[in-house]
Amino acid sequence: MLQHSDPMLQQYERSLLGDPIKDHAAYEAASPITYFKDVKAPLLVLQGDNDPRVPKEEAEQVVDLLKRAGKTVDAHYYPNEGHGFENAENQVLLHRAIERHLAAHLGGRVAP
Repeated sequence: MLQHSDPMLQQYERSLLGDPIKDHAAYEAASPITYFKDVKAPLLVLQGDNDPRVPKEEAEQVVDLLKRAGKTVDAHYYPNEGHGFENAENQVLLHRAIERHLAAHLGGRVAP
C-alpha cells in the first residue's frame, strides 16, 4: 500500500513501521494481504475510485488474490468517491450491494 498511497500517508506509515526495505518484516506482518489466505467468509469490497487512504489498486489486488484462491468475493467500485461515500446515488447503490451480499450469504431476501 505504501507505493500507492498519498505522500502524507506514506510518511505516517514510515513513522509507524520504519524503513520499508530495512524493516520489511514489520510491513509484511502489518499488511492485511499477508492474512487473506485465511479468509473463510465471503468478502464484499466497496471501493471509491479516488480513495486516497486505501487506493483502488489495493482493493483490486485483494480481489484478484482472493479470486485466484477460489474465495468468494464481490467487488463494487464507485466513480467520483473517495474514502467515504458522499454521492447520494452511490450511497443507494452501496446499500443495495450490501443487501444483496447479505441476502446471498446469510439468507433472506432483497427488497424490491
